[in-house]
Amino acid sequence: MKLFAEDLKTSSRENDFNHAVQVTRVIMRMIGAWPIPRYASNVERIVIRLQNVFCYFLFAFILVPGLLLIFLKEHDFKRRVRILGPLLNCWMGCMKYSLLVFHAKEIEFCLKQARQDWRDIIDWHNRKAMLIKAKIGRKFAICSAAFMYVGGLSYRTIVPLSKGRMLTPMNTTVRALACPSYFVMFDEQASPAYEIVFVLQFFAGLVTYSVTCGAAGLAAFFVMHVCGQMSILISKLQHLNDIPEDIPEPEDRAVAILLADIVEHQIKVKTFLKRVEESMRYVWLVEIVGSTILLCFTGYYVILEWENSDSTAVLTMFVIFTSFIFSLFTNCYVGQLLTDESIKVGSMTSAINWHCLPHKKARNLIPIIAISNIPAKISAGKMIEMSLPTFSNIIKTSMAYFNLLRKFIT
Repeated sequence: MKLFAEDLKTSSRENDFNHAVQVTRVIMRMIGAWPIPRYASNVERIVIRLQNVFCYFLFAFILVPGLLLIFLKEHDFKRRVRILGPLLNCWMGCMKYSLLVFHAKEIEFCLKQARQDWRDIIDWHNRKAMLIKAKIGRKFAICSAAFMYVGGLSYRTIVPLSKGRMLTPMNTTVRALACPSYFVMFDEQASPAYEIVFVLQFFAGLVTYSVTCGAAGLAAFFVMHVCGQMSILISKLQHLNDIPEDIPEPEDRAVAILLADIVEHQIKVKTFLKRVEESMRYVWLVEIVGSTILLCFTGYYVILEWENSDSTAVLTMFVIFTSFIFSLFTNCYVGQLLTDESIKVGSMTSAINWHCLPHKKARNLIPIIAISNIPAKISAGKMIEMSLPTFSNIIKTSMAYFNLLRKFIT
């Protein structure tokens, strides 16, 4: 009976972990960016590698013809600027995808550690604290995916189809594509080449937006997991604070065990956070630098479509603009939540009734307090701190570039 109850608890904790990571796992498995488990068969490994090859083909299918169009065929500066946005977004997706695949082993280790942390939860209050943080990360992943897929896939389908056939200055009729391209070997306007290019560009967009959603969801999951572990650390410190002033001699050993548990848990959280940052720091760097430029371009595209009185394109561009902002906000906000949670830990250690502990045990609190009062932070490429002030600065910088671009072109 006890064994059955233990299996039931383990199954429940496993379900909690799967629920927390479910959205991100589905998105990343769809593009072959989810770490390959060790127990995977050879067939599964081959399928995942074929997914990687197909995704890189789709990235190249957007980047190469787009660059050829800019350098070989298109000479109007305004049109070049309009082509640069989709190309930059695709390049960002390719870079983030490569980084996720390259750091797959580190990400897999972090996922194993997170699963083990869920399995190690015994106290119901600790499980509740972890579930609260996990729900926040899951909501961020869902909202980011909703904004990105609605805006991005609408741009790949509704916008070009709504434009219909257009007459060029050369008095030729063309059909619009989401990503204007130049194919040296064939004419993309002739059927069935146009239909094939249209479908491939749609799937390329699906992969690009999936990479963005997967990276944002993975960051939210990992960081909120660390926040949950810090909540558990706060509860352990609270237990230490509840110790009465006159401790009987047998309880002295219990205090030592509790202190050792706190130190061990603190080291585990710091180590996990360090591994997460090593795995994701360059993904965040690409996200921040690329989003700063993309927000500038997207704002400019909204104005262009507004001047052309294309309400469908204006609405789609505005949704894309919002999705980029929300994806960037997700990464910066979870970083801010991490810092705020670590500050709570530091405040809790400073408020411990250390004078109620035996002198030898009280001295052991010194390193705990010293480490806890250093706020935990995550950075993009060891250069840019992920926080709300950073998000504010990025928006200001994007708007400054946007005004510069508008004045320069017009």
